[in-house]
Amino acid sequence: MKLKKISTVVASLLLSASLATASGTLADLHGTKGQPDKELGAMVKKLNSIGFDAVGKNEHIETHYYNKYKEKNLDLLNFYPVVDKESMRELLLSNPDFGAYAPFNLLAFKKMAKDGGDTTWYGHLDADTMLKIIGAKDEANKKKFKEMVAKLDKLVVNEMKPTADKKLTFDGNLPVLKMVMKFDEPDDIEEFVEEFVMKHDGLFAKREFIIAGFLDLKFEYGDLDLAFEKYDAYWVSSLCHFGFSNSVFNHGDPHAGLFAPCSVYFYVPKGKNELHVGYATVDNWISTTGIKDKKKTAYMKEISASVEKTLGELGFKKETAKAVSTESPKVEKTVAKVIPEVKKVATTQAVSTSSSANAEIAELKEMIIKLSKDVKSIKKILDEE
Repeated sequence: MKLKKISTVVASLLLSASLATASGTLADLHGTKGQPDKELGAMVKKLNSIGFDAVGKNEHIETHYYNKYKEKNLDLLNFYPVVDKESMRELLLSNPDFGAYAPFNLLAFKKMAKDGGDTTWYGHLDADTMLKIIGAKDEANKKKFKEMVAKLDKLVVNEMKPTADKKLTFDGNLPVLKMVMKFDEPDDIEEFVEEFVMKHDGLFAKREFIIAGFLDLKFEYGDLDLAFEKYDAYWVSSLCHFGFSNSVFNHGDPHAGLFAPCSVYFYVPKGKNELHVGYATVDNWISTTGIKDKKKTAYMKEISASVEKTLGELGFKKETAKAVSTESPKVEKTVAKVIPEVKKVATTQAVSTSSSANAEIAELKEMIIKLSKDVKSIKKILDEE
């Protein structure tokens, strides 16, 4: 078999490896029969006993949906964006992308009796899934994050004493959007941030988005006398679109509220005139929550595109992807996976096991490493073949 003839096989395998979807647990939800408003309120009040804060208490959102849209499809929908600021500090200093979950949402919802709603369900995105979304690699950081989340889980179970549990799983893509904006050195970084935030909030408001929360972590750590000098600025905005959320949460899919409101994190690395932004996009909702309604998913894509477009209008551009090192473990694993497949294909095509065939396979290995640097080049080869 000639190299040309098996390039399609190699390229297909590499493309699959590069664009592989993740799978796992979306959330482990706990349930309590009826509507435990009092118990939920008491539990939230005890968050500070484990170092967490509820930076927002958005309770009975279903009432606001009814007042605005005259639609009543839920008995309960509560959002409690929660954060353990002191635990998150070390993680943020190591990896700014942890800001996508500073805070993350503790969700509670109950469907109406006519829809089988005899239980209030509560929980949050699975810790491993949050780590996958932001692409966390450092094992020590992952361990710290999961230990932090485990404290919350223990409190919830101890206080709520759930009588039911259910696991939500997924098999889909986990995208995160990261962009950067260059700016001229300001006379005062705090004034620059204030002016930018006003411009940001105003532009999103024109698109009917709501800033459901704001957390200035640079200020918070300064107030706590905790070092956070890696950044000249760092803040998180909680972004929400009320009409969009009503169309999803109040129309059959309240569990998608695990992702809401979206924590959009902004930071300026110390001494650099660069404002970075990132967030776990609405595309995550489409790929993990099991929503299949075409009209609904089309609206989701529209909202996702609107956020990116608005950030672009503010001056942000997508971060340039870093070139893949040929020495990286990912490439080595891909090579190790592909070579046996190449040999298998070669065998089925009656390729000789002579030294010339081995030389051909060695040449293929070099080609694989080159292809693995750029998925676009792989797609091009597939199209040409």
